[in-house]
Amino acid sequence: TNLTRSIRAAMTRSAEDSSGAQVKITVPNMFQEQGICQRAFLHYGCCIRDPNWPENPEVQWRLLALSRGLGLPIPKPFRAPFIPGITVLIPHYGETILEKKDSLFGGRDDDIVPLMDWLKARYEDEWHNFDARMQAKNMGGLQAGSNWDDYSDAQWEKICGWSSMRLQTLFRTVAGMMLYHPALQCHYEVQGVGRVRGEKKPALADVWTPNDCFTCIVSMQQYGIPGAVNYGHVNKMFSKFPSSLKVAFIDFKEKNI
Repeated sequence: TNLTRSIRAAMTRSAEDSSGAQVKITVPNMFQEQGICQRAFLHYGCCIRDPNWPENPEVQWRLLALSRGLGLPIPKPFRAPFIPGITVLIPHYGETILEKKDSLFGGRDDDIVPLMDWLKARYEDEWHNFDARMQAKNMGGLQAGSNWDDYSDAQWEKICGWSSMRLQTLFRTVAGMMLYHPALQCHYEVQGVGRVRGEKKPALADVWTPNDCFTCIVSMQQYGIPGAVNYGHVNKMFSKFPSSLKVAFIDFKEKNI
């Protein structure tokens, strides 16, 4: 209910596109307000199933968590460029940045189940969606199933990235924290600085970026030690995430040798 009311309140306001024309927004059925009896039958009953409610437990959990969050008292948002700064510091020593093929599948033994088999079974729906995206990008799909030796190096690179987002890796942690960047950019675009009647547009609003108020710093203690950190994986993070991602480390030089 909290999610429905918040989304409907945002969507039912009149909206205009860049040309000034009115834009009609249709609220999805999932976000339509329901009565108490209807919600009880659809979500807690055993004989009627809500056709608009997702079956994936992970998606259900995310929607319910979002709904509970919207039910909390939300303070008045800041307006760009007057947004307080926030810095996220992630310590890193020797933890895995991105998973590798050897750690996911090192062969099959009678008494050992490969980690890749467990991931595929645990996230079955996500695996099928991942397969569909691979086919859409003309990367051959994942028709080999659990025959992991049949996949090419290019496919394994994508599989390692998919697996890293479902295991305890630095890449997954950084990906979660970096969601601040597009959220701040979306907030800036939605609030329409200077488009509100009677509001004076600040001069800094034209040059403001999320980097001005958000920074994600990864403190890599072993970054300066050759061979201690996979620099290729670090470069992948830099290419994947926005420029608000930074790496901090202490460099050193050997003397009197």
